[in-house]
Amino acid sequence: MEHLLLCQYSYAYIFQCKIAIYRSSHSRWAEIKNITMIKKYRKENKMKTGNELVAYAKNRLGTPYFYGSKIPEGALTENKMSTMHRMYPKVVTTYYMAKARRKGQVGKVNVDCSGLIAGYRQLNIGSYQLYQTAYNRMPIAKINDFALGTVLWKSGHVGVYIGKVNGVPMCIEAKGINYGTVLTKVSSTKWVYGLTFKDMTYTYETKVPGTWKGTNPYTKPTMTVTSKAQAKKKNIKVFLSSGEGVKWIQWELMEAGLLTEADIDGICGRKTVAAILTYQKSCKITADGLAGKTTRKYLAA
Repeated sequence: MEHLLLCQYSYAYIFQCKIAIYRSSHSRWAEIKNITMIKKYRKENKMKTGNELVAYAKNRLGTPYFYGSKIPEGALTENKMSTMHRMYPKVVTTYYMAKARRKGQVGKVNVDCSGLIAGYRQLNIGSYQLYQTAYNRMPIAKINDFALGTVLWKSGHVGVYIGKVNGVPMCIEAKGINYGTVLTKVSSTKWVYGLTFKDMTYTYETKVPGTWKGTNPYTKPTMTVTSKAQAKKKNIKVFLSSGEGVKWIQWELMEAGLLTEADIDGICGRKTVAAILTYQKSCKITADGLAGKTTRKYLAA
C-alpha cells in the first residue's frame, strides 16, 4: 500500500491509492480512500489551498475598494468611514469618503488589498504582516514557477497570482478606490516577492527556493519602545529608546520588510519610529509611533 504524508505541498500528488494521515488527537494513523474524504478532512481541519484562494479572488472581481475594509466585516458604513478617517486622516480624507459615497460604495461590501487575502484565510492582517509571517518569500523573477494562489507583495501592497492568460502572468488585486478589485498583468506592478504560507497547500511544478522568517535573536521588551522625541510628543514618561529591546522591535520590522539588517542598531530614531507608524497603519491599529503592548503583540504574530 502506498502512503503519502499530508504536508504543505502534498495535495498535488494525491493518487487513487489509500492515503495515510496523522491524527494528533489520538496519536494514530487513519486511511483516507478518496478525494471526497480529503476535501472533508481539509474542511474539518480548516486547511486552505492556493487554488481555492484564486477561486475566491475571482469571485471578488469588481468588489469596491475602501482603505481598511475587510470582507468579514460586512458592508461599508458611515460609522466605519468615520472611524478610518479618525485613525488615518491623511489617507481616508473627507474627499476620499465623498468619493466612496459618489461611487455608491456605502452599504456594499468593500475590501482593501490585504483584505482580499484576509477574506479567504480568515486572518485579519495587513500587507506587512503577510510578508512578516510568510513561510516562503520568493523573488518575483521566479514568477513562471509560482504556484497558483501565491500572494504577490511589494511594500504596502499585495495581490493574488492566478496563473497565465494567453501566456501572460496575471493577478487579481484590490488596487485602490479608483479601480476596485481588478484583473491586471503581473508586470504592470513592481512586485518584489511571491509569498506562501504554512497554513496553506500549493501545487508546484517546480519548488521555488526562497527565504522565510527566522527566530528573533533579541529579548522582547516589556515596555513601550519609541524615540525620545516621540515620547515627548505623546507625553510618555516610561519608555525604552535604546538597547536590546529596541533591537527586538527593529528585527521584527526588518522581517516585515520595513527596515534592513543595517538598521538594527538598538537605537530608536526617526527611521524606526517611521517604520513603527507604517506597520501600525498596515495592521489598522492606532498609529502613534509607540511600540506598546498591542503593537508588540502584532509584531510577534
